Amino acid sequence: MLVVNAAKAEILLYDVIGAGWFDDGITAKSVIEALAPLTGNRVTVRINSPGGVVDEGIAIYNALKRHEGGVDTVVDSLAASIASIIALAGESRTTSAGSRWMIHRASTIGIGNANDFRKLADVLAKHDDSLLEIYATHLDKPREEIETMLDAETWFTSDEAVAAGLATSKAGDAVEKPTNWAWFRNPPKDLVASAGGSIRNYHLSKVKLARLRAATT
Repeated sequence: MLVVNAAKAEILLYDVIGAGWFDDGITAKSVIEALAPLTGNRVTVRINSPGGVVDEGIAIYNALKRHEGGVDTVVDSLAASIASIIALAGESRTTSAGSRWMIHRASTIGIGNANDFRKLADVLAKHDDSLLEIYATHLDKPREEIETMLDAETWFTSDEAVAAGLATSKAGDAVEKPTNWAWFRNPPKDLVASAGGSIRNYHLSKVKLARLRAATT
């Protein structure tokens, strides 16, 4: 769901990133169209997303970065995976109390022979390079340490996001609880519990999601 409040110069990104594989997910084209009538205005982009397609998310990040008037981002609840990259587009990046951030390596599913999978691994490595380039502008850590954080699927509370440099400030309360825990390899147990789920159901959901994911982060 992408919602535009022109009176407040505010855009809500409350959905997966990328269409096609994810039904009516948020695309770079839809964000650019939403920004067009707000040219010259400072825009607030509010985020609650589990992530989605890498290239689509990077295109959204760059569209926000070049918006005339400037952009501030607010993580209302969840900025996971490529949605965390989008959140980094803000000149100021506020994270709500109770919100979460998550970073990890690009991932996908594939069908083919050994050569196909070698090529796919090379493509994913290029996606990782793109993510590292952006994360490195905000995380004051050596590349090797950031890579380790991506390997681990690292989660951040609101306070941790500020301390790490992902967010610039913390304010208010989370608008809603993150509920997209089934997307992730290593979700915090309290996040699963808060959504009324269980680790067993989490793994069952992962099987279903495997049919949908392609070149995503």
